[in-house]
Order: sequence, then C-alpha cells, then structure tokens
Amino acid sequence: MPDQKGNTEKQLAVFLDSKFRVSGTNIRFGIDPILGLIPGAGDVLAGLISLYFLIQAAMYGGKASVLSRMFLNILLDVLIGSVPILGEAFDVYWKANLRNARILDELQQNPQKTTRESRLWIWFIVAQFVGIIISITLLVGWAIAELIGLIF
Repeated sequence: MPDQKGNTEKQLAVFLDSKFRVSGTNIRFGIDPILGLIPGAGDVLAGLISLYFLIQAAMYGGKASVLSRMFLNILLDVLIGSVPILGEAFDVYWKANLRNARILDELQQNPQKTTRESRLWIWFIVAQFVGIIISITLLVGWAIAELIGLIF
C-alpha cells in the first residue's frame, strides 16, 4: 500500500513540476509555473497545494529537520515564484514539489533512518509552517493587488 501512496505523490509532483516539455528542448514544467501567471492568486494556490507534501511527511513521522527542509523548498518556491517573469523561470528550475516527493519517498523507503520525535512537536512545527506559507502568500497577493491598483 505505501507503494501506491508514493506513486500518487510522485504523480502529483510530476503534474505540478514537470508534466509538459518545451518542444525541441529538455526543459520541463508543470502547472505550478502556469498557475503563477495568475497575479496574486496563482502562487497562493500553488503554495497551498505544495503543503500536501509537508503534511504527508508529518504523517509519515518525519523529524523536524526533514520538515524544515521541505518547508524551505516550498517557501523559496512561493516567495521567488511570486516575482513576475523571474518567478515562473525559477518555478521551472526549482521544482520544489519533485524535491519534496523525493524526500517523502526516502521517508517511506527508509523509515528506520528517520528518528521519531514527539508527534505533538511535529504537528506544532507543521502548523507554524502552514501558517507562515499562507501568511506570506496572502501578503504577496495583497501587495500585487495594491500595485496593480496603483498602476491602473
């Protein structure tokens, strides 16, 4: 059963980060940079979807250092992804969801290497990460909306 779950996570990561290929190149991208084209809301939505991998890692019993690494992948993706044009190029390169899917696979394949910490502590960290991501994406969305309002 973990194999099927891991396969679902891999499929979601591929869909988000590398489903499509630019013709004649090796450049791959998914819906994450496409969603980023929607001012304000796109990166918020992509960031919220990416939290799935972080929550799964907590459910697998990932330790705080693993959750922190995954959170940083998402944070960079959301923050830099929010910058017009540069952000979409970064999304195509960074592929935070594929990175986090690999981390989840490692947790499933080698659970003995992942020391378990207090479940309460892990969920506390996850709740903080989720709150930070949501706050940052809402703040960036608000700033972009204000900037568009000033321009028009």
